[in-house]
Parts: sequence; structure tokens; C-alpha cells
Amino acid sequence: MKHLKTLLLFLLIFTSCTSKKTVTGLYGKCGKGYYACNQILLKSDNTFEYFVFMDVGGKNIIKGNWIQIAKDSIKLNTFNQPKTPQTTIKGSINPSRNNSIKIKLIDSALPIASAFIVVNDQLNGKATNIEGDVELEVKKLKTITYYYLGREETIMIDNPNYNEIEILIKDIDITGFPKYFTNQIILVQSQKLYLNDLLSLKKTRIQNKQW
Repeated sequence: MKHLKTLLLFLLIFTSCTSKKTVTGLYGKCGKGYYACNQILLKSDNTFEYFVFMDVGGKNIIKGNWIQIAKDSIKLNTFNQPKTPQTTIKGSINPSRNNSIKIKLIDSALPIASAFIVVNDQLNGKATNIEGDVELEVKKLKTITYYYLGREETIMIDNPNYNEIEILIKDIDITGFPKYFTNQIILVQSQKLYLNDLLSLKKTRIQNKQW
């Protein structure tokens, strides 16, 4: 029995090390005279470095931790995380307000002006003013959708009687490359790493590292 336990422990350690060895390494190869390039290095100490080069924006390197959660999947978390990772709301009922709602849109620092707001399934909406406020006519509130800097987000309202709502939106990334990964699930399959539906990086030699 003692020898069996030792053998099982050895097999467990061997399987774990073999699995990590197959995932770790450099993914993505930059062509000669490249104007844009993406590479990601998964290190054996479960840290990663994500290299992004754009002709206009230059070189950027994002660092963080990775863990393997399945044979073909890993999870990424950058060391730097957004101040506001999720959009939240605060709702209240003002008895003096009839058939209309007041919405305030803010981020972690300031009110958001010139965001376009639509409620429920209405086709018409309004833009927020310099204070981040907008007033719209509606009897029962179901959803609020805002459009701002290319982002569209719909928020479900749990109390249809709310008529004054403050929305704190999650951080907006306008850098052109991902500044943050928060529990980002990445598929690793057939020596390729799939960052999203449009971008996959093939495993390559460490000598091709560009930073």
C-alpha cells in the first residue's frame, strides 16, 4: 500500500509538470519589418508577459499571473486591475416625480457628459448633460442602455418603480490594446493560444521574443 501511494503521488506530480510544460512558452511570431505584432509569454512560475506593438502606439507590455484551469484552458489576471471592474447602480423612488426618470451617469472620477441614454425598448433617447444627468419619460423602468466612446451596455433594473438612478460605469479601455485581464479565460489548443475570436497566436521559439 505504501508503494502504491508513492507511485500515485509520483504520477500526479509528473502529470502536473507535463501539463504545465506543454502550455508554457512563447506564442506569436512577428514578421520582418512588422507594423503590428502580438506575443504572449507564459512562464513556468505562472506569470505572463503580453507584448503588443502598434505602429502608432509603439510597444506595450502587460504583465500578470496565469493558471491552468483545464487541459485546454488557462485564466489570466493582470497585476494592474481596473478601479471599477463592473457597472453598478443606485436607485431610489422620488414621490414627487411622475411618469419620468432622472438618470445620472458617472465613472470613478467624473460625471459623464454626451453619453446617449435609452430606456426600455424606446427608439428615442437623450444625451447626458455636463453633469451627467438626463431625464426621460417612462412609467415603469425595465432597462437602461447607454452608448459612450464605442461602448454599449444594457443594465437590467430590478425595481421598476425606481425613478432616480445613479449609474457608476465600469472602466473604459480606450488605449487600443487590453490594459487589463480579469479572470480572462483563454483557450490553448493544438499549439495555439486563442485570445479572442479574431486573434490566435501560434507557439514559437523563445528566440523570436521581441522585448
